[in-house]
Parts: sequence; C-alpha cells; structure tokens
Amino acid sequence: MSRPKSAFACALAVLAALGACERRNQGISAENAGIYFPAALTLDPRVPETETARWLFVANANSNLAYNAGSLVAVDLDRFFDAWMNCEQMCLHGVDDGTCSAAAKADPCGIRASVRDVGEKVDADRPCRHAAFRPQVIECEDTAVIAQIDDDKDGEADRPLSVRMGSFITALAGWMKTEKTAYLLATVKADPSITWVELSGGLDKPFNPKKPQAPTDLKFECGQGTTDLFDEGRCARSGDQAHALRYPFDNSDNYRIGPEPSNILISKLRRWAFVTFATTPEVVLIDLAVPVSGELPSNPDATGGDTSTSAGTSTTTGDSTTGTTTTDGATTDGTTTDGTTTDDTTTSDTTGDSTTGGVFEPVPLPLGPTKPMIVDARQVFLIGDSLGGGGWGMAERPCVPGSSQVPNVTKVPETAHGEPVDCGRPLIYSSFRTGLFFARLTPDEPLPTPDQVCVGEARLDAEGFPIDIEGERIAEPEPVQEGEPGALLCTPQIFSAGFTSAVGFTVPQGSGQMGDIAFSRDGRRLFAVQSSPGALLFVDTSVDERGETRDESAGLVELCSGPSRMALFEDGANEYAAVSCPTPGEVFIVDLSGFRVVANVATGAGPHPIVVDRARQLLYVGNTLDATVSVIDVARDRPTRFAEIARVGLQTPYKR
Repeated sequence: MSRPKSAFACALAVLAALGACERRNQGISAENAGIYFPAALTLDPRVPETETARWLFVANANSNLAYNAGSLVAVDLDRFFDAWMNCEQMCLHGVDDGTCSAAAKADPCGIRASVRDVGEKVDADRPCRHAAFRPQVIECEDTAVIAQIDDDKDGEADRPLSVRMGSFITALAGWMKTEKTAYLLATVKADPSITWVELSGGLDKPFNPKKPQAPTDLKFECGQGTTDLFDEGRCARSGDQAHALRYPFDNSDNYRIGPEPSNILISKLRRWAFVTFATTPEVVLIDLAVPVSGELPSNPDATGGDTSTSAGTSTTTGDSTTGTTTTDGATTDGTTTDGTTTDDTTTSDTTGDSTTGGVFEPVPLPLGPTKPMIVDARQVFLIGDSLGGGGWGMAERPCVPGSSQVPNVTKVPETAHGEPVDCGRPLIYSSFRTGLFFARLTPDEPLPTPDQVCVGEARLDAEGFPIDIEGERIAEPEPVQEGEPGALLCTPQIFSAGFTSAVGFTVPQGSGQMGDIAFSRDGRRLFAVQSSPGALLFVDTSVDERGETRDESAGLVELCSGPSRMALFEDGANEYAAVSCPTPGEVFIVDLSGFRVVANVATGAGPHPIVVDRARQLLYVGNTLDATVSVIDVARDRPTRFAEIARVGLQTPYKR
C-alpha cells in the first residue's frame, strides 16, 4: 500500500513543480509598475489643444524586459500639479477659481509646504519631494498620480488603470472619434504591430482636491482578458476582439507589416493614420473608421429613399471582401494628437493672391460600429537601386483653403461648378532614416467613373434598386467583388509625389541618420532633425507662382550628439523647436525665427519623447533611462521659463 501512495505523492510533486515553472515563465505583470522606460507620450486627444487636458498617456517600452509586457497608463495631471504647486489655476492659467488660499495666491507657482525634503520617503498623501541632484525640481511618486479605478464600486480606488501590450513600444498617438471617445495607437516592435486602445470616460468628473486619491471612470478597452498570456489586462492579439494590426485588411494571407514600426502620424485632413518602419522601406496607411458590419440596404425604402452611393473604404476580412464603402474624411469635430509632430493649421498665413477653388468638406463618420484597419502598405523609401532602407519622421503640410499657400497636389478633382477643391488630399513629407532625403506622399482614394463600382459596394440601377452583374434587379444587394467587370478598389491608397533632399552636415551616403520632422504653423518651412551628425535642418516648402512647393534647403544649426525627437511650440511672438538629446540628458530649445539655440534644458537620463501642453505652456519629456517624465516650463511670463520644474516619478533608477 505504501508504494502506490508514494507514487501518487511523487506525481503530485511533479505537477506542482511544473505549475511553479509555468508561473515563473509567465513573468512579472507590469500592472503596478507605474512608469518604466516611458518611450511615448500623448495628451488626451478628446481635449482641444487650447484647453487643459487632465490626462497624459504614457506608453512604457519595458526595454530591459523586467516585466512580461509593455504597458499604457494615464497620469492625472490635475492630481500631479495639485500635489506640489500652491495654486495651479493661477500659476498655469492666470485664473482665480476661488479654491486657493490668500497665501497660495500670493505665490501661486510656489511649492507647497507639504512637499518633503531631499531623500525623505513619500507616500500617497504626500507624494512629492525635492529632487536630490536638483533641489529646485520637484519629483512625485508616479504610482500616486496615475489614474486609479474602482473594481468593486465601493467608491475606493482598487488598482491602477493599465493595459499591457508587446514590449519595445516606439510611438503613441491619439485620434478623437467622438466628443467622448478616442483611439490611442501604439507601435510595437517586439510583436510587430500597431495596437489600438479605445478610450472613454474620465471627462465628466473633475479632479477633487479634497479627495485626491478618488478613483476615475476613465477606461481603456482593447479586448483585454479575451485571449491570451496569463494576463487579464493584456490587449487581445487574436480572435474577434483583436486590437493589434498586423496585416492589410486584417487578412493573414496578405503580407505582414515590417519588423520595426517607428512613428505614427495622424492626419488632420482625413481620418487616416500613417506608420513608418526603421529598417524597411514601407509606409502603412490605416483607415481609422472602417465599418465593422457588412450589411447593405436592400432597397431605397430601407434608407428613407436615399439612392446615393459614395466611394471610399471597403472592408476585407478573411478571404472575402465585405462591408459598406463610405467616403472618407475627417470628423467635423475631430482632433488628433501626435507624439512626433506638432503641425498647426489654425494660424496659417493667408496673405497674397488667394485661390478661387472650392473648399473640401469632410463627411461624418459612417453609421454603426467602426474600427481601425490597415488598407494600404507601399514601398516608399527607395530611390532607384542605390538608396533604400527605412523611414522615420512624418509631417503633414498645413493647408488653408483659399490661401496662396495651397499646393496644387493637395487639390482634388473639380467640383460641379468647375472649381478645384482646395486641401482635398494631404501632402505628407517623410524622412529617410539613413539618408538626407524626404519622400513626398499624397494619399487619396480612387474615384469610380459612371461605369465603375467600388469593391464592397452594391450595384444599383438608376432608381437605386440593387442589381446583379447582368443588370437584373435582385431582392438583396450583393457586394461587388474584386475582378468583376467595372469593379474598382476604392480604399485609401498611398501615392508618391517624388523626393526632395536636405543639405546637412556632409556624411558618406548611408551613414547619416534623420529623426523627427515638423512643419511651421504656416507650412512654409519644414524642420528636420539630423541624428548623425546632430543638427536641425531647415527646408523652404513655400508655394511658388506655379503652385508647387519649392523644397529648397535653407540652412542648419548644430545640435547635440544624437538628437532624436522634436516638437514645435510658440509663445505668441516666436515659434520654437524642442529637440531631445538622450546622450547628454538635455532638451535643446531652438528659436525658429532666428534659427539659433536659445536654451539647453537639463532633464533626467535618456530624454526621448516630447509632448507640448499648449494650454499650460509646458513640455513633457519622457526620460527613458530613469523612469520619469520631466516637466519643462516654456511660458514667457514665468520666471522658470526654459527650465525643468518638476518630474513625474522619482529620480531613482528602476526599483526592480
């Protein structure tokens, strides 16, 4: 009897050991990690740039693989500033909202008495202290200012709001879908893909200084908990709830995207996003609002008598083409945020002879549920057989209808009145990663002729009734398939508009590297970071009398070694570029009117992503090597201009 019992005990021991090994193989979840390797930042895309955003979203790259995934968290900026600043509203906005004491109003930008001294321990009630190496800088425990959620609905915070995705995240951008919802898109290297997270909540309940640790109703949704990897907070990578874009039209029979997605640009003209890759020559186009349902109206009566059709996006899933085709355009109330460029079209110069063209009118979102989808992937960064490689920075040239600065290439076919429509298609510049060249792209949608029908649409007769390929009326519409007579693929596509070069420091071909690029607010100038050797280049992109951009190199200014990211901002008088320099741990501030460096701002270790907070007149800089986010003041009327004033996170290398 003892031998069977011993065998049974041994079997249980083996199973327990295997289970322990499996648990170890699962790694450590990043749910409670806070900020670690903050590789990308963006402000809440639902809030206009001129208004104060409460949430700063941080994508953690997990670059040292200490955890089993990268993650996305939300920093509560209202909680952060309230924890150490005497009177945030008066200091950052010049507004007395009646919440500050007389003593606080006397020194609104001063430091609260509750802030601890250098090296003292912090806690949830007093999360901030003076930094050790720069006592004038305030640092706050990141986990104390990250959004918390209430799982059991008892009014108390239970855990941080966080979703996990693949490691080595490189960029993060936001797109406002409706007034209350948005998408956050992250490029992921470890699992080459673009992960998209649906954002909702967090707008209607303002921060309460009397209850700073209260939970929020901010929500991330990315199909987490539906598929894989021992982590209920991991974004779904497969199945019906997948939120990872890997293949055009979500069809695994198509060619998978490249191995190192590097940057994201979201168009201000259309509801499109673009992704470059550091080591492959492709650019991917994402339609941000592809209809999920494939239903088509059966007859005119079902749509209230509307017999019109429109060209645009068709949805392909699996091996067949389905979905409703709709004209693509930006939402009338939509805004975007982008961690890599800061194109501003609101104050462009409209002097000079104006054009007489019509104005492009964007259409609303399609009815019913929609989702992002890759609809095109093109080899772009190739010039003959001699130069190739990957791409990096992207910028959309600002376009103001009716001005003298509307390039011909952005005008779409004529209106019914015989006038060209201004700003109907974007003009995008994208830098080669390993050469001083820019590719010019004009994404657009093919328009069907009267004898053509978009793939995915129904054939209709003159009265709006569905017909088959022979022209006979049928009871239910049938979407047109590729290869049928008159079928046209009307999904957005990337078209090349040629190349242009930039004159920088002379380097052997293939050894120079380009970083971020961005247009001035009027679109007349393009600024580009040359990473190796370090410089900021200036290209004249104004429009000549023929309606063509000049694309002439106009100068450069020397920067640090290995600059990377850039963001543009203005102070009411001048426009500036902020360029991050990871090696010296600084941000260079360049006055773009005189094209000269006016400040070198010390930050944490390895500064990389930069986001401009126009409402507060601040910069947020992710320090990838000490797990913090620096806050830099850029306001003209504050004594701390062009200086680091605070950090989200403590100046201690990683706790693990």
